[in-house]
Order: sequence, then C-alpha cells, then structure tokens
Amino acid sequence: MIRTYVLDTDMLPDPYEHPAQWEACMQNVTEERAEKIRRIRHVEAKKQSLGAGLLLHAVWNRSEPDAQITQEAYGKPVCAAIPFNLSHTKEAVILSVTKENSANETDTADIRIGCDIEQIHTYKSGIARRFFTKEEYHTLEAVGDPQAQAELFCRYWTKKESVMKMTGLGLALPMELYDVRGGQAITDNAKVHAWYEKELQKELQKDRKKNKKKKRLRRQPAYCCMKRFI
Repeated sequence: MIRTYVLDTDMLPDPYEHPAQWEACMQNVTEERAEKIRRIRHVEAKKQSLGAGLLLHAVWNRSEPDAQITQEAYGKPVCAAIPFNLSHTKEAVILSVTKENSANETDTADIRIGCDIEQIHTYKSGIARRFFTKEEYHTLEAVGDPQAQAELFCRYWTKKESVMKMTGLGLALPMELYDVRGGQAITDNAKVHAWYEKELQKELQKDRKKNKKKKRLRRQPAYCCMKRFI
C-alpha cells in the first residue's frame, strides 16, 4: 500500500518574522537536515526542506523510529524499512511511503517508490516534443482545451519524474524511454537497450582513459527501470 502525505508550507512560520516558532519546528528534524536548512538562504526553499523533515519525523516516529536513511549512488535517499520518496513544489511538500500490511505482501526491501508534485503551468509544446515519446506528444497536441492540455501535460510530467526518482537515476534516465499515458509506465525495450549500451560504452571509455583495470560496473540503469514501476 502506498500512502502519500501532504504538507502546506504556507502553514509554517517565517524564520525571520517568527524565529521562536521556527526554531520550535526545527527541533523536530534531524541535526543533519537542520544544518542543511540553516545553509539555505531563500525562505521558500527553507520551508520546503523543513516541511520534508517534519513529514519524515511524523511518519518515522509513528512506525519505524530507528530506521536509517542512506543515499544511493545518484543521491536518492532510501530506507530499507520504509521505502519512500519526497517531492516539493512552491507551496507544498509530499512524502509517499510504502509499507507491508499483510503477511502476503512483498518484502519492503524489494520495493522502490517515486513521487512528484508540480504546479500546473501553460502547456509548452516544445518541451513535450523534445522530452516525451511521439505518442505522448501527439496525444497532448490533440487536446483542444488549453486548461485540459496543461493539466494532462502536468500529469505526464509528474509520472515521468516519479519513474526517474523511483529508479534512483533522476535526470540521467531519458524521459522518452517510457510511455506514461496509461496507468503504468511502459518501456520501449529497443530504446532502453540502445541507451544502456551507449551508457555502458561511456563508462568503459572513462575507465580506459583513467588506465584503470576492468571491473564490473556498479549501476545497471536499464534493468532497474524495467524491473518495476510504481
């Protein structure tokens, strides 16, 4: 089961206008996150980071207070006990988590999750043509109502961001490799294979330039993204 929690960052106190209230909220995040927040200058970004920390604190304290969060090679934060993902936009932060609720469900260690939240903006045809699949682009172009077109574009974009975050590869995973028009992301296996081979050659070339001994590559992005989509 996937649960998504939302926090309205407008509800958080301003760190400069209400410092006492702000510091009270800061007591509920880890010291590592608190230090990160203090380094951020922009108020909106401070609130987004604090909101993420507060959501993590609330969920972890209720279910797995001792669970540890680490980072994968591409920077994705992960937790074996509670698969999760965070996202934020201008005035909101979301936390999606997956937990077992019966003995028959898959072990959480085998689950990956990605989420995304965006504000709806005017549809940009050039962006869709450049980053989406041809089928997604043509579907968007066929929508006559501007508002519906903008909403559908945002839905496609958040789905694609969720897939990229789920794999842990982020923007390193090209959006045109998978189609998100349906309920699940569908990969184009030929494109995935070609992209993987290209990435593999890049890694091998880097190793040769550095005169390193041949060794097994740590990441296998194509197989990862084909394994499961949430």
